Parts: sequence; structure tokens; C-alpha cells
Amino acid sequence: MTTEVPGLDPDRMVVLSLKPRFAEAILAGDKTVELRRTVPKIVVPTLALLYAATPVRALLGTCVVTSVRSAELAVLWRKYGSRSDLRYDEFQRYFEGVEVGAALTLTEPRSFGRKIPLRDMRVKLRSFRPPQSFAYVDAKTGDQLIRMAS
Repeated sequence: MTTEVPGLDPDRMVVLSLKPRFAEAILAGDKTVELRRTVPKIVVPTLALLYAATPVRALLGTCVVTSVRSAELAVLWRKYGSRSDLRYDEFQRYFEGVEVGAALTLTEPRSFGRKIPLRDMRVKLRSFRPPQSFAYVDAKTGDQLIRMAS
């Protein structure tokens, strides 16, 4: 999978843990920016695996992170809020207590043919733990997870 999109970071991928509504919005192409309290340290472009958290608890697909920008919250909302699938009150609650956040621009959403439940990932890769927010996986592990969907 890592070789199908030219220029992707060949060494690792990022797993984004998302509320199911946001994972589905990314895969539908309605959400093109993911806002985060912490700036991930990734080389762009990087393949992102989309993990839908409870109650779904499964990998649903992939997208490509093409840019990562950090900014003060007012700037984040003004520049990226309309593409984040968040209401302003949700944005405020999520970023409560921080002054700077990150915007990840997402392209090329691809749904898996079937979702990959957490229990299946743990059978195949015993060390896999879904991240609280995001986590890095090496390309070999990421490719193994993606192959499980076919």
C-alpha cells in the first residue's frame, strides 16, 4: 500500500483515532481537515489509517496527510473550521486549556472493503493498541493492517 501513492513516507504511517462520525466524514470526503491538540511529528505526505473509536472499534480506511500546520486557536478556526466537520462549541470544548493546535489536511480518502475490528487486529498483531489520539506505526505493520481489509 505504501508504494501505491508516490512520495509517501516509506518508513511509517500514522493511526488516527477518531469518533466514528469523523472517520465516516473523512471517508465520505466531507471532512478534509483533522484538528488536533498535539502536533504530530510526521513527514508529509504520510498515509493515515483511520481508526473509529468506541462503539465501532475498527479500522475503516485510509487517507493521506498532505500538510500539518500549527497555529493559535483563533487562526485554526478561521482557516480550517469549515473543513473540520466541527461546530464552534465542539471546537471550543475540544481545545479547552490549550492555546495552539494543529490542522492536518487530508486527501485521497479510501474506505476498506470491510472494516477491521480491533479484536482481529489484536489476533494478527498482538502488540497493537489503538491510540488515544494518534500513534505511529512502521510501514510493515501498517501494510499488514491494510492487507487485513482485503
